[in-house]
Amino acid sequence: MSLEWKKCFLNVPLNSQGIEEHNSFNEEWNNIFTVELSEKEYYILSIVFDEWNEKFDIIIDIYEEETLEIANEEEALEILNKHISNNINKEFVSVANKLKVALQKAISVQMPLYFDF
Repeated sequence: MSLEWKKCFLNVPLNSQGIEEHNSFNEEWNNIFTVELSEKEYYILSIVFDEWNEKFDIIIDIYEEETLEIANEEEALEILNKHISNNINKEFVSVANKLKVALQKAISVQMPLYFDF
């Protein structure tokens, strides 16, 4: 049995109201910054996600939602930057920069980064 792919949304609440909107599954998210990843982009980033999963004791995968906590975001950014610096694949770098935008936004507003599938 194969599960149908659902898009991955990297959601960053912009304030406490954004957290409430996210947690209430409200259709209207006015206080959330979102970056969308396709299935291919998700798999391109799997090496980063695998490292984050191990380091931060989380499970970023296509079957469930996950949260990267504020306390781990700076270190997650360091790991991501390391992967970007060490990779010559332009497609990887391009997709990793999408993730970096979401992560930097979360850091700048001091909010968690939600992985919503």
